[in-house]
Amino acid sequence: MRDKYRHLIKDTFIFAIGNMGSKLILFFLVPFYTAYLTKEQYGTSELIFTVAQLVLPFISIVIFDALIRYGLSKEEKSEDVLLVATIVLFFGTLITILLTPLLSLYEPIKPWRWYLSVYIALSGFYSTYMNYLKVKNKNLWYTVISLVHTLLMAVLNIVMLAGYHLEIKGYLIAYIVSMAISLCFAIIVGRIPFELRKAHYSKRLFREMVRYSSPLILNNISWWVVHSSDKIMVERMIDADALGLYTVSAKIPALINVLINVFSQAWGISSVKEYENANDNKFYSSVLEIYVFICFGLSIALVAIIKPFMKLYVAADFYESWHYVPILLTAAAFASIAYFYGSLYGALKKSGRNMGTTFLAAITNIIVNYFGIKLVGTYGAALGTLIAYIVMAAVRIIDIGRFINIRVNWCRLLLVCILALVQSVFVTLDVYGYVVSIITVFIFIVLYRKYIKDMLITVQSKIKRK
Repeated sequence: MRDKYRHLIKDTFIFAIGNMGSKLILFFLVPFYTAYLTKEQYGTSELIFTVAQLVLPFISIVIFDALIRYGLSKEEKSEDVLLVATIVLFFGTLITILLTPLLSLYEPIKPWRWYLSVYIALSGFYSTYMNYLKVKNKNLWYTVISLVHTLLMAVLNIVMLAGYHLEIKGYLIAYIVSMAISLCFAIIVGRIPFELRKAHYSKRLFREMVRYSSPLILNNISWWVVHSSDKIMVERMIDADALGLYTVSAKIPALINVLINVFSQAWGISSVKEYENANDNKFYSSVLEIYVFICFGLSIALVAIIKPFMKLYVAADFYESWHYVPILLTAAAFASIAYFYGSLYGALKKSGRNMGTTFLAAITNIIVNYFGIKLVGTYGAALGTLIAYIVMAAVRIIDIGRFINIRVNWCRLLLVCILALVQSVFVTLDVYGYVVSIITVFIFIVLYRKYIKDMLITVQSKIKRK
């Protein structure tokens, strides 16, 4: 049991260095973007990457996720899995080039369609070869390349926007060039050419991987709907300025999303190994309890200070975006539960059920977005994200329970969820926000006093040891 926790903590720590470092760099770039780009320009720039995330699952058939699942399997040779993924991406890139003229149909991205296509093609190979580093247990290299990627992107953004004043064009060039260089590093470190030379093509493996990843197209599209459709709907139903404000508000919850992403990468590996070896329910349960404590605790703490923080964080023109942050932070907390259970679908090889739960959340998101934006403007988009994650988390808890018995203190979990929701409503409405936040933090500490006490004892013992 101790080894399982050690491996999970080690992988989480390694991925945390890369992801937290990368996201912190991006986090501190937001004031820079708000200074050198107008609300409309910033909104358009983010819209381009939003479209890229929509197109990528189709041209890649999400083969990079299949590479992780089959590459970690004891029954397959990792280089054979890599070959299948590379073949799929090669044909996906050809299709992207052929379909690029169709991107002109969406007017806001028409001038940037070729930038978009290059970015999509690079993203497919980058995601695949970075995942192969995980398969080969080169997690530290994964972290280093992730940091290099973000640092390059940050430096190039500063040069392109502040030095050459290229605005949207400079923003896109910075992303594309940094990803291309990072992809080269991944190819070198992963010894991709060498691995491909010793690989053998297998029709059976090709069919299995495509069968596994194909349902994930709809799954990823559904994730895109939950994550990003609100941006397009805000731009279409309101305007680009509103999109710029909403995009900035989404940068704060990205801190929790970083934590979710870090843990999901490590948990995705541990859950597959655990399911194939021991399938220990106690391990799943204890990890979930600690994970919920961290994610909801961080969300509640950030909501409490968000209003004064945003005054210091963004330019004056973007300050009003703070109103949407509490709802999005609470949505991120619920997303943590959804991601935890979602990783278990990979271990179970039930990508179809994974797709079904995400699709349900996506439909919920679109419906709430549409009526919410009509009724309360941009607030409706934030509510759509929150409700979608609540639905996804609830459905996955019930569905996974049919296969794995994860024991949790459901009363405490339900109370924490209610606390987070109540706090976000009062802070958003700016009605007794600080009072409600203090009460919420106090109750949260009482509920998780055992975990907090254990953490303090651990820290104290380590200090004494040093």
